[in-house]
Amino acid sequence: MSALQERAVGATAFAPAAGVPTLRHPGPVADERVVAVAARLTPHEVELPAGVPLLDALAGLLDSTGARSAVGELVGGELAEFGYYVPDLGPEGGAVATFSPPRTAATPARLVRGGLTLGHRDGAVFSHTHALFEDAHGVRRAGHLIPDTVVLGAGVSARVWTSTDVAIEVRPDPETTMSLFVPRAIDGADVATAAVDALVCRVRPNVDLVGVIEHLVERAGWSGAEVRGQIGSLVGGLLRTGDGALEEVDGPATEVMFLDGAVRRVAGRVRADLAAGLLDRHAAWHHGTLVPGHNPVAMTYELVLVRADDEPHDSQGDR
Repeated sequence: MSALQERAVGATAFAPAAGVPTLRHPGPVADERVVAVAARLTPHEVELPAGVPLLDALAGLLDSTGARSAVGELVGGELAEFGYYVPDLGPEGGAVATFSPPRTAATPARLVRGGLTLGHRDGAVFSHTHALFEDAHGVRRAGHLIPDTVVLGAGVSARVWTSTDVAIEVRPDPETTMSLFVPRAIDGADVATAAVDALVCRVRPNVDLVGVIEHLVERAGWSGAEVRGQIGSLVGGLLRTGDGALEEVDGPATEVMFLDGAVRRVAGRVRADLAAGLLDRHAAWHHGTLVPGHNPVAMTYELVLVRADDEPHDSQGDR
């Protein structure tokens, strides 16, 4: 399997369960529902400099590691300044979902954790960052950080997986009429020998998130994987909470703040066990396990899977 081959994947194996709501977007529906790019990723954990704009700090991270892109999360520390959005309904005749007007919070805020995708827009470093935080009064909030408004306080760590062989770039998306991150293979990249096998993906709307993760791991021939891509949106959501109850999240605009999960082969079948932190359009926070078949992607999901097995694997996966 070439480490730099890119393939688009159809949707027959991972449609949502019957009766689960999906979205009708304003643009033409692409036949291929997933773009999956094979990659070699390298883990890093670094403390970002205090008093520096987030985008400058993240550009420094790419420079210091020689990477073109990264995914992972921000954890701990403080946000000295920032603005954020919560999800909202789109305007009539436009995109189905969009963002609220910009919001602010009392600072400094304590960052609990948040997902991060790091790439480029118009040639400049750009991030897609969701965060769970507590404002200066101790009130817990969450949202989509507005990148160029964020100034870091002390103690923020980036736990990321970097790539030299995949670029992640903002491109116009005709289907949703939005501009979204999409991965692209870089030919001839110098890959670190310590890197691990991975798939860097853009999942399109109305694809069940649990189903597509299981499908991609199965097609790759892996016996297991770890979910590293944290950022995306769902059409509402259905979670199983810690006490076993089902919790329905109001849609259609719900953002994934972070996603934890392991994918393992059980009794010959790949199974994904995924716990998500979700923010709905009412700014309400939800956390639980994603119910398979009931969590289709709304606008996009920036999925990254890192291989987590030591067994030989099929060389004809989605690469």
